[in-house]
Amino acid sequence: MAIPVIDFSKLDGEERAQTLAQLANGCEEWGFFQLVNHGISDELLERVKKVSSECFKLEREEEFKKSALVKSLNGQKLENVDWWRMSSPSWMIMNGPRKPPDSKYRTELKKLAERIMEVMDENLGLPKGYIKKAFNGGEEDVPSLAPR
Repeated sequence: MAIPVIDFSKLDGEERAQTLAQLANGCEEWGFFQLVNHGISDELLERVKKVSSECFKLEREEEFKKSALVKSLNGQKLENVDWWRMSSPSWMIMNGPRKPPDSKYRTELKKLAERIMEVMDENLGLPKGYIKKAFNGGEEDVPSLAPR
């Protein structure tokens, strides 16, 4: 068995029902899935990846142990850190350099997350916006907490 890979662009076409079923299966059976054709451009993803890579080059430098990144670990030993998780672009936005890789990425990621939540609402038979509102403490929209 392989991790479900879902073509998000098919939500807007004739394969909508099949795509909704794939998303439901990914959530119910796996707890996660990989989206392709999600609308975030390859160029933007490459820019974020480049900033992420540059940030983690610090690991090989003497000043690394004094960096904001290490301070954000709250005393956790470096050898116990899950560097794979910490290298994700979303982690970088929350905990990486104080100047995020790209505010456009943050905006696009938020739009994608909201679209995924709407699809989950639909799959669960919930009113549109239900999950988003639940995550926002009952509010329709809450400003991002990510550093700017």
